[in-house]
Amino acid sequence: MSSAALGNSLKHTLTSSHLFAPALESQLATARANHRGGKTPRSLRGTPTLKIGHGGTLDPGAAGVVTFGVGRGTKALGLLQKGARKGYDAVVVFGAATDSFDSFGKVVGRKDASHITRERVEAALEGFRGEVMQRPSVFSALSRGGERMYDLARQGKELPELELRPMFVEELELVQFWSAGEHEYHWPEAEIERSRKEAFVKALRFDEIGDVEVVDGADDPPAPPPMAAGKKRKRGQHKRDSEEAEPEAGTVQQTEQSSTPTEKAQRPPCPAPAALIRMTVSSGFYVRSLCHDLGVSLGTLGMMASLERTRQACFSLAEGNVIPYEEFAAGNEEVWGPKVARELAAWPKREEALLAAAGEKEEKTNEEGEKGGDGTKKSDEDQGGDEKQGGDEKQG
Repeated sequence: MSSAALGNSLKHTLTSSHLFAPALESQLATARANHRGGKTPRSLRGTPTLKIGHGGTLDPGAAGVVTFGVGRGTKALGLLQKGARKGYDAVVVFGAATDSFDSFGKVVGRKDASHITRERVEAALEGFRGEVMQRPSVFSALSRGGERMYDLARQGKELPELELRPMFVEELELVQFWSAGEHEYHWPEAEIERSRKEAFVKALRFDEIGDVEVVDGADDPPAPPPMAAGKKRKRGQHKRDSEEAEPEAGTVQQTEQSSTPTEKAQRPPCPAPAALIRMTVSSGFYVRSLCHDLGVSLGTLGMMASLERTRQACFSLAEGNVIPYEEFAAGNEEVWGPKVARELAAWPKREEALLAAAGEKEEKTNEEGEKGGDGTKKSDEDQGGDEKQGGDEKQG
């Protein structure tokens, strides 16, 4: 489910609840007080709904923790996004590289991975802990020359080199290792189109890696039929088409070759090993890039096949302060209401701790800047990572 759908579902559930009735009335009172006449604002038209926003999306097909702010709480979402530690469990499958660095993309090349062992993976992970420099995925929402990288990637244009970025990996461990044929994960069946292949072979540095078997490539998909002359679109149709065509930061559109469990069961086992990696990382970290880079460091290729966010700032699956979405979907406030009330009561102390941590980080950054740092500030679109902060938008 996308976070747009998830957010809308939560919005309607919370708007009709007893717990959030005071928040809705406060929101409406503020809107009325701010209305100075003229056109009635949208917040006062039709059926009133709570203001709700999320603290970061996930890749399509991913699962895990997604934070939401309600009413005035939307202003605190930045504390849960930028500068906050995040935890992930990711499965990397070795032996293949895709245009998106994950299993929702299309295969660009393959390389033998029969030499990969658990011991070698554990040794290679050592080089990715602590302060590291990471190059974002070539299929990202970062802008270069006024165009999003994923737009350039789809069009087969030459992809500009993305600069390395400082990241911090607090924890990184190998949870499980599977030899070839022992796991349920697969390389995608679809190959990259021939018209886009050359750009990705160059961007993925196959010449530096060496011994990569580049795929033959597929034909370009047929162009969509032109719209009939004189046919009018409904208002907002252009915007919707654009939103559906463009994934958010760090996300990739799900392609047709993604397999259902039944299809996976019918496919032969993957001829390459896989590993489950657990990590705690800084904001803006690309898990897909780690999977790719880990494969290259082991003398092969790698792609992300599964992703679960286990922690976002102070909310963690392990600590039990995350409420399953299914409880909201069931619509029984007697079940989810007390849990939400408990978390709302605990929020002031958590917010205080997050503000203190953010202040310490800003002070450290300022000190480093005085010692010769460039002091530049990245724009929101350049923050990167496998998710994006926003209002009622997207989650996997």
